[in-house]
Amino acid sequence: MILILAALSAVMALSGCSVYFNTFYNAKKAFGAAEKARDRAENRRGAGRTDYQTAIEKALKVIEQHPNSKYYDDALFILAVSYFHTEQYGRAERRFREIIANYGDTKWARESTLYLAQAKLGLLESQDAMVLFEAIFTEDYDAEYKADAAMALGEFYFEEQEYDRSENYFRSVRDSLGDDYTRMGAQMYIADGYFASFQFNDALGAYLQVLGMEPDKNQRYHSLFRAADCSYQLLRVDDGMEYLNELIRDELYFDSLGILQLKVAEGYELDDDLLQAEVTYEEVVATSERQQWRALALYRLGLIYQLDREDLQRAKEYYDESLEVTRTGETGVDALQRSSDIAKLETLARTELDSAATQDDIDAAAYTQYLLSELHWYQLDQPDSAIAEMQFVVDSFPTSYWAPRAAVALAEMKREFLEDNQVADSILKSALISYPGSDFTPEVLSALGLVGTAADTGYAGIYISKAEEFLVDKEMPDSALVYYQYVVDQYPDSKFYLPARFATVWVTENHFSEGDSSVYFAYQEIIDSFPSSEEARQISNLLRGTKAAALAQTEQTEEDTLSDLLAALDTGVIVIGEDTIPATEYEYLDPRVKLYLRPNGDSLVNLKLEPIEILREFEFPEQAAAERQDDWILFYQLLVDFSGEVIDYKLAIPSGVLDIDERANETIESMTFNAVEVSNRVVSSGHSESSDGRGYWFVYEYRVTKPEYLK
Repeated sequence: MILILAALSAVMALSGCSVYFNTFYNAKKAFGAAEKARDRAENRRGAGRTDYQTAIEKALKVIEQHPNSKYYDDALFILAVSYFHTEQYGRAERRFREIIANYGDTKWARESTLYLAQAKLGLLESQDAMVLFEAIFTEDYDAEYKADAAMALGEFYFEEQEYDRSENYFRSVRDSLGDDYTRMGAQMYIADGYFASFQFNDALGAYLQVLGMEPDKNQRYHSLFRAADCSYQLLRVDDGMEYLNELIRDELYFDSLGILQLKVAEGYELDDDLLQAEVTYEEVVATSERQQWRALALYRLGLIYQLDREDLQRAKEYYDESLEVTRTGETGVDALQRSSDIAKLETLARTELDSAATQDDIDAAAYTQYLLSELHWYQLDQPDSAIAEMQFVVDSFPTSYWAPRAAVALAEMKREFLEDNQVADSILKSALISYPGSDFTPEVLSALGLVGTAADTGYAGIYISKAEEFLVDKEMPDSALVYYQYVVDQYPDSKFYLPARFATVWVTENHFSEGDSSVYFAYQEIIDSFPSSEEARQISNLLRGTKAAALAQTEQTEEDTLSDLLAALDTGVIVIGEDTIPATEYEYLDPRVKLYLRPNGDSLVNLKLEPIEILREFEFPEQAAAERQDDWILFYQLLVDFSGEVIDYKLAIPSGVLDIDERANETIESMTFNAVEVSNRVVSSGHSESSDGRGYWFVYEYRVTKPEYLK
C-alpha cells in the first residue's frame, strides 16, 4: 500500500510539473510568434497583438499558480514585454521593476532596464525615461543596448529642438554603436537637425552622406528632396533641380511626380525664369491627380501674376480656380484672403466729390482711400501703389479728419520702402504744422521722437489725460472740469469730444450738483444728440433711480420721461400722461415712445434677452469705418414665433448709418431665442402674445462696436 501511495505521489508531482511546463511552453511559443510578427512588420504598432495577449494569459498562470517555479523569471519577462507591446505601460513598468529588483543577476535585468525606460516614455514620464537611458548609455551595457538608449536620447532632444545636444547621441550611434540600419537612421536625424536649424550647407552634406549608405526608397526620396531644398537655399539652383530630376527619372517615384514638378517650378522662379515656372505649374494643373497639388500650382500662378506681373485680375482668377479645387489648408486660406483683397479694390475705388460734398462725405472718402492704400501695402504687396494712394489722401483730402493719420502712414511707408528718412521726417513735421490739434498728433510726435518734449501739447488727448490726472490722482475735480470743458469747447471734431462732454456732466453731478434737475437734462441732451453712442448707453444706466431723474420727474417738464409717456390699451387708445389719443395718431409719437408700442396699441417690454443662435453673424461694413463714433445701439421690436425664431421685426431706433442698419437687420433676421424664456418673461410682465397669435413681440437692444483695427 505504501509503495502504491508513493508511486501515485510521484505521478502527481510529475503531472503538476508537466502542467505548468506546458503552460510556460505555450506562453513562450505565443511570445515568439508575436516577436516574429513585430519584426516582419518593422515594429509597426499593434503587430502580433493577439499572440502577445495569449502570452500574457499563459505567463500569468505560471506566475500566479506556480510562484516557486524555476520558470518564474522567464515567465515574468515574457509577461512584462507582452504588456509593453500591447501598450499596457503601467503594468509593464511594475513587472520590469520586479525583474530588476529581484532578478538583477539574471540575463533579463539589463534588457528590462531598457524596456523600463521605454515604458516610461509610453507613460509620458519623459524625464524619468531619459535618466534611465542616460544610465544605459554611460554604463557597462552591450553596444546594442547603448545604441537603443542613444537613439532614444537623441530623438528626445531632437523633439525638444535641442539639435546640437541630440547630434552627440546620433553621432555615437552612427560612428560606433549601431548596425547599418540604425546608423543610417541616426545620420538622417543629424541631417534633419542641420536643416531645422538653417545650417543648409552642413545639411546638404549630411543628406548626401545618407545617399551613400544604401537608403531604402523613402529614405532616398527624403534625402534627395531635402538636398534640393538645401541647394535652393544656398542659391545653387541648378544642383537642386538635378537632385529633383534624379527622382523624376526614377519610376519608383512616379506617384510623387506632381510635388516634384512643383519643386522644380520653384527653382525656375528662383532663377527668374517665370515663363518656364508658369509652364511647369500649368503642367501640374493639367496632369496631377491630387487636388492639393493642383490647388497649390494654381495658387503659385496667382502669386506670380500678383507679385511679379502685377496683373491683379489674372491673379484673382488663379486664386479662385485654386479655391474651386480645394479650400483646405494654409494655401486655401491665403488664396481666399488674397482673392478677397483684390475684390476689395472695386469697393475702395477713388471717390469723386463735387462742390456740394459735406465734411462727412469728405471724411468718408478720405478713409476709404486710406483703406485702399493699406490694402496695397499689407495685403497685395504693392508698396508703390500703396504710397501713391496714401499720397492721394494727403493731397486730395487735406481738410479731412484722416489727413494727419495718412501723413503719418505715408512717412513710414517712405521710410521703410524708399529708405528715405529725410523725406519721411519732412512729411511728419509738415503734419505737425498743418494739423496741430488733431487726434493723431501723438502718432506724429512718436514718429519724430518728440513725445514728452515741449512740442507734446495742443491736442484733445493730452487735455483728457490732464483732466483724468486731476480727477483721479490729485482729487481736484474743479481743475479736471476745466480741462474737460476745454476739450468740449475747442475740439468739437475730436473723438474725445463726446467722452469729454459726458465727463463734464458726470463731474458736475458727483462733485458740484446743486440738487436740481439740470444734470438730468444735460445727460438727456447727450442721449438725444447721440442716441446710439456708448455714452448714451452709460447714461441710461446711470439715470435709473438717480436723484437727478427723480427731480426731473417731480418737476414734470414739458418733455415727460419715458416711464410717464408710455401705456397702451387694447381699446385702440394710447395714454400719454393724463391725455389720450387715438391709435391712429401713433405715427406722430416720439420714437422713444413708439419703441414700446405697436401700431395697434399693444404695449411691449424690453426683455434684455440674448439669442441662443445666430445664423448670420454681424460683419462690420467697411463703408462705415470712417464714422468717428465707435459704438451704436439699435432698438428693435421683435416678433418671435413659438419655436423662438424671429419671424418679423421693426427697426424702431436706427444707428443713423445705413450700412450698419442693413447689416444689423440681416443678423436680427437670423436669430433664434429661447422660446420658453421669452414666453415666461412676456407673460410675467403683464403682456401677452401678439394679437394675431403668431408669437411674442418685445423690445430688443442690439449693440454694434467698430472693430479695433478700424478705430
